[in-house]
Amino acid sequence: MIATPILNQGRSLLMRRTVPNDAPLLFEKAYSNREFMRLFRLNDQPSTEAEVYQQLLERQNVVPDDDLYLELLVIHRKYGPIGIAGLADYVPFHQRAEWLLGLFDERHRSSGYGLEAGLMLLDLAFNRYKLHKLTSMVYGYNYIAQKGTAGGGFKLIGIDPEHIFNSATKTFVDVYRYSLTEDEFRRNKRLAPLSKRLLSRDITQKSIPEIEESQSSYAQSGSITMQAEPLVPK
Repeated sequence: MIATPILNQGRSLLMRRTVPNDAPLLFEKAYSNREFMRLFRLNDQPSTEAEVYQQLLERQNVVPDDDLYLELLVIHRKYGPIGIAGLADYVPFHQRAEWLLGLFDERHRSSGYGLEAGLMLLDLAFNRYKLHKLTSMVYGYNYIAQKGTAGGGFKLIGIDPEHIFNSATKTFVDVYRYSLTEDEFRRNKRLAPLSKRLLSRDITQKSIPEIEESQSSYAQSGSITMQAEPLVPK
């Protein structure tokens, strides 16, 4: 069995790719948890654990194309897996992707772990994978995510009224659209001290030798882990 490499780590958390063996955990904590999916990703709810396993298995075996998705397990050093994060809808030509982050339990969402995981994901996106821009789409009722996204340096660029249909409630949901460019990320004065405290380094700085020496860019190589595993479609 090949160990899945750690992609990033902070003071309390680690991140690695999700793999087929994570299917029981993901089904229990995420996909069958209606309240979690209501905040994370509406209408994307596999009906069985086997379906989750098959999706993860297919991601490992499909050749990369223009619609790519990196899903990460957020692991606490003491409590184990506490959430999932992702870079979705990657477009190589434009060097952009959608930023996704969700913690399974409400008690962890107010403990600062979301901030630490968010910084780790920004670090991966801009420093390891050399992206130019991140976008984030937040549901209108998810006030905590709106606040956290803005706190991470993202700018609100628009609101799409009644943009998503919620199949569970049979209602339409507003979507708040945010964006963050690399230049905005590099110039953000709040992220520098936060990342020094939580990740032991200033992620807004371009040069990170230990990353650059071991990791090709996201766009050029199609690699997403320190062992050069292929990017996988959503």
